[in-house]
Amino acid sequence: LSRLTYLADALLLLSRIDAGILPLEQTDTDVYTVLMLAADQIRELCLKADVSVRIPEMEEIVISADLEWTMEAVINLMKNCMEHSDGGTVRCSYAQNPLYTEILIWDDGEGFAKEDLPHLFERFYRGKNAGEGGIGIGLALAKEIVEKQDGHITVDSREGEGTVFFLRFLKGGR
Repeated sequence: LSRLTYLADALLLLSRIDAGILPLEQTDTDVYTVLMLAADQIRELCLKADVSVRIPEMEEIVISADLEWTMEAVINLMKNCMEHSDGGTVRCSYAQNPLYTEILIWDDGEGFAKEDLPHLFERFYRGKNAGEGGIGIGLALAKEIVEKQDGHITVDSREGEGTVFFLRFLKGGR
């Protein structure tokens, strides 16, 4: 029942994004806060999977973004890393340059197959190493949320070495 509820909610959210009616409140949002709140939301799942989340507290870096929706995107990326890290650690870092703020979320897990990489952010796509219970919507949802905020998301992964997600938010936002 919870899987069906999540699927219905995710599909409704994607429909709202497609229709351009998802309200995004662009406010100054601290990156460390986004990461910590997202990690807190998946704490129980991490405990069950024996996975830790490491987020260094660095200098304050602020992005212009919607806190709740950005946190939702980050949760989906963290969950993906958690599900593929096999009792390891999900790591995060962030930095800023004159053009954009970059957030990295990565694991040292099994990684994605090379043939899966071009399709990871497609709706309902499930790669060859997809775990049980996944529906192939979390990464697509994360991508849509980030892009609606003048951001960009990419991935680098190697089988047996892990995966890193790169989120880049343009300075100044919208």
